[in-house]
Amino acid sequence: MKKIYNYYGLIEQIGSIFFKCPDCNNFICSDFSDVLIRDKNFRIVKNGKGLVQIISRLPKSYPGHNILTEDIGEIVTNNNCKHSHLGKSFKIYGRVKNTEIRGCSDV
Repeated sequence: MKKIYNYYGLIEQIGSIFFKCPDCNNFICSDFSDVLIRDKNFRIVKNGKGLVQIISRLPKSYPGHNILTEDIGEIVTNNNCKHSHLGKSFKIYGRVKNTEIRGCSDV
């Protein structure tokens, strides 16, 4: 990709940035990141929507490398994008209902 127009992730968490493909509109995992989808009981969801868990494969010296977010997402298993992404693809649908809106500097 030569032009980045949107991303998902935590800029302050090394490796936890997922760029959006301009053609298929899915976010793509890099070699240094992964994403899991979990249900309300925190079990991994194979098909369907759930809570997004982002994982950075780079830092392991602090707990920020593995974060369960308050966002709803879904793994895209059949991505027919012309870019043939090697990483896992996923969609973000928004925040969990009634979740407090906050930024990275909020405590």
